[in-house]
Amino acid sequence: MTIEQLKYIVAIARSGSLKAAAAEQHVTLPALSQALTNLERELNISLFRRSRTGTTPTEEGNKLIQH
Repeated sequence: MTIEQLKYIVAIARSGSLKAAAAEQHVTLPALSQALTNLERELNISLFRRSRTGTTPTEEGNKLIQH
């Protein structure tokens, strides 16, 4: 887990969108998505529910974001 990945998940939670978070963090959408996927694999949990209407944190995701 890196500080960069933590910044990304906070930005995703705040904006509710991977695309908006990528723009806010000045990274490409694929780079942000890959960083999120890598973190979820490392922690062996799903941090967000992804849908057409947006991205919302899971219960585990909320716990991590609060810290």
